[in-house]
Amino acid sequence: MCLLSKGSRQYERRKWRTLTDAGKMMRPFDVLFDLAEGKVNLLGNRTVRRYSDVKHIFHEIDPKLERENPIIYEVFEAPIAEKEGDLMFLITLLYPGRVKNEFFMTKGHYHVFENTAEVYLGLKGKGLVLCQTRNGDFESHEICPNKVVYIPPYWAHRAVNTSSELLVFFGVYPAHAGHDYKSVEAEGFKKRVFFENDKICIR
Repeated sequence: MCLLSKGSRQYERRKWRTLTDAGKMMRPFDVLFDLAEGKVNLLGNRTVRRYSDVKHIFHEIDPKLERENPIIYEVFEAPIAEKEGDLMFLITLLYPGRVKNEFFMTKGHYHVFENTAEVYLGLKGKGLVLCQTRNGDFESHEICPNKVVYIPPYWAHRAVNTSSELLVFFGVYPAHAGHDYKSVEAEGFKKRVFFENDKICIR
C-alpha cells in the first residue's frame, strides 16, 4: 500500500473525491493556503478574469491593456455544491492596476436569491468594497488585512484594488445564493473609483 503525503497532488485529488461522491453525506474537510508563497488552491473551481473578459465594466477602453490582456482577478472556490444549507467559501486575488485612471475591480453582482448575505475578510493589500441596492442606496467600505466587511441581503457588491499590491480577501456566503451579473451590467454601479490629482476619488 502506498501512503500519500498530505501535501501531494494525489492526496488532494483523492480528498476532493471524498467530498463530492454522489449520494453520500458530505464530510468535514480542511484546505491549506500560503499567501506568502503565492499558493492558493481550495480544491474547487478556479475562475480567471482577464481584461478582455471585463473591459466592458470600465469607464473607458485602454489600448495598452487591449494589447497586453492582463489578468484582472482570480477566484478560487471550495468544492461545495450550490445547494441550500451549505456555505461556499472562496479566496479572490484582485491585481493592482488601472484602466486609464480607474482602478482594477471585480465585475460585481447581486445574488440570485437576494435575501442572502456575504462576508469578506481582508487578507492582504488594501481596497474598497462598493455596495448598492436597486433603490439607489450606495456605500463603500475599506477592506484590508484583519478587517471584515458584512454585505447584507439585497446589496450588490464589487471589490476595487486601490493599492499598488495584490488585494486578497476571503469570502463566504450561502452556497445556493447564485450570482446575478446581468443586473449589474445593465444598471452599472452608481459610483466608480479613480486615481485623480494624486488621490483616490469615488464619484
